[in-house]
Formats: sequence, structure tokens, C-alpha cells
Amino acid sequence: MLDWQLEQERALRRSGAEGRGVMKDTEVVRFIVHYERLTRHILEEIRQRADIVVLLDKDRRLSSLLAR
Repeated sequence: MLDWQLEQERALRRSGAEGRGVMKDTEVVRFIVHYERLTRHILEEIRQRADIVVLLDKDRRLSSLLAR
């Protein structure tokens, strides 16, 4: 999660974007630490209710597709 979010925010900064919605690396870490536990819980819980679950590998390629 952290690596992907850092990559996204760095690309946003490189694009010239500015303002409240653009986070520095330290802000990204703080954000992830705050929300990661909740996000992981939701990701596990939602699998029981979702019709389709798409799993990605570390390179964001489809690694598996689970359907009910």
C-alpha cells in the first residue's frame, strides 16, 4: 500500500500539481499508518460479500480473479 501511494503522490508532484490534495512523503506515511488497519479489515471482510474479487500482484497485474 505504502509504495503504491508514494508512487502516486510523487507522480502528482512531478506533474506540477499543488495544493491541499498533494501530500509530501511524510504525510503519505502518516495517512497510510492511520488508515491501513481499517483498509485491511475492509478488504478481508468485503471478500465475503463481493461477487468478484480482483487480486493484483506487486506490479499491479492481475494475479487472480475470484467469483462467487
